[in-house]
Amino acid sequence: MRAYLAKMPPRAFMVLTITALAIAYPLVTIVLPAVVRALLPEAVRSVLHML
Repeated sequence: MRAYLAKMPPRAFMVLTITALAIAYPLVTIVLPAVVRALLPEAVRSVLHML
């Protein structure tokens, strides 16, 4: 896999990077806060919010 990535043309690498960012951004902005709310109690969230 590393050899394949090393031999990729820069344009293809850029397309893969943009695609990965397009997938990761909604996960971080929507899914991660929902997971934090589900796992952490309200007291811990309020302390983290003050920081």
